[in-house]
Amino acid sequence: MSDSTARSAFGSSNVEFLVKDEYKDKLSGCTLVTGFYGIGKVGFISVNHMVERLKAVRIGAILTDFLPPFLSVKDERLVLPFELYKFEDIIFVSAFFEPYKYEHRSFAQALVRWAKANEMSHAVLIGGLDSRLKTDDDLLAKGVYSSVFKAKFNSTPVPIMDEGLFITGPMALVLMYAELEDFPAMGIMPYAERSRPDPIAASHAVEIVNDLLQTDCGVEELVQEAESIETELQTMEGMIKEEKEEEESSRDAGMFM
Repeated sequence: MSDSTARSAFGSSNVEFLVKDEYKDKLSGCTLVTGFYGIGKVGFISVNHMVERLKAVRIGAILTDFLPPFLSVKDERLVLPFELYKFEDIIFVSAFFEPYKYEHRSFAQALVRWAKANEMSHAVLIGGLDSRLKTDDDLLAKGVYSSVFKAKFNSTPVPIMDEGLFITGPMALVLMYAELEDFPAMGIMPYAERSRPDPIAASHAVEIVNDLLQTDCGVEELVQEAESIETELQTMEGMIKEEKEEEESSRDAGMFM
């Protein structure tokens, strides 16, 4: 098994990458693709759709000190919070749940260092950009790039995000560490609805990845299953909210014992 560790701003936080032995020597040269919840839940929807449509093989998982205490089942198989998948020369990091906020920095740093240590080619990160900021009706997405990405590929395949806008959450931190660690990385951010999951925006991200990585991942299901995707995500968010409320209630009770 391979592993990496990082320290969070709130104390020590271990982040371990557990990879099946038969795959740990097959990561070099691969492209890392991942996304998180964010605006429109675009990163989560896109990555999980690609994993499913391409029938990527699960090769491992990521464990953290603050691992979300949730499991699910799909196709009679357990679904873990953070899973690693491989399809040809693509490694997907499927974050079924958002990393706990106290270890966003540890998670991002460990992910970049793991990709770099395994000599991966570059990273493609998927997020969302608030559709209220859209000024060009014909433009579907904006992008951001680490300095090394632009130097290595001498291109910016998606128009660069406008100055004055900001990226937040795990995606921002992964891009920050990519810049600091001299690792090639780009972010794809289709315009998305901020108030709800946006499978249409996710379909735009998938189409961009198809062009970049020469994959053939259809997007028809994203459009057709928009309502069911939204319901599933709302259920997951409700579970996470209840868990946080229970933790806060336990802490408050302990203060007065």
